[in-house]
Amino acid sequence: MKRVQRPQRGFTLIELMTVVAIVAVLAAFGVPGFRDMLLNQRLATAAQAFSATLSFARLEAVQRAQRVRVEALSGNDWAAGWAVQTGPDDALRTLRRFDPLPQGVQVDTTLGAGFAQGLSYDGNGFARQTARSGFGGGCLTLKADTGRRASIVVSASGRAKICNPDVSGDCGSGVCGRGRKDDEGA
Repeated sequence: MKRVQRPQRGFTLIELMTVVAIVAVLAAFGVPGFRDMLLNQRLATAAQAFSATLSFARLEAVQRAQRVRVEALSGNDWAAGWAVQTGPDDALRTLRRFDPLPQGVQVDTTLGAGFAQGLSYDGNGFARQTARSGFGGGCLTLKADTGRRASIVVSASGRAKICNPDVSGDCGSGVCGRGRKDDEGA
């Protein structure tokens, strides 16, 4: 009886090493892009979280019919986290605290005042300057390590919106486009 030889199945070492080399090259190109995508997603998430905080504070101010503040936890450093507080100055009660900005995202101090004095809402939901009694609007711009930015703009009526300060006209009246010194009280 004759045995029929079947062809061997499998890969040679050279074929396997070629595939590994191709995968390594593709990964080298893909990893930086994935990192940028991750950082840009962190930026979008942080901007949405801050905007949601402002909406929460405005809603609480209207429901309680009293002033509600949004302030940075560490001086005027929003990157360290922020809190929503209510009550008189000598007996502030924290309604909610928020975590620091994620790694790779920071506050861009070159655009707008960044709510340097904090932001508050009166019982009607209008934005007020914390340091003064006038209506207040303003802008806080966040920047990812990739260079992408997102601004949270608050109108005097208290409504917050997220926009891209690098796209012409996206931020409306340009409140984020002015330098920090021009906006210091906003």
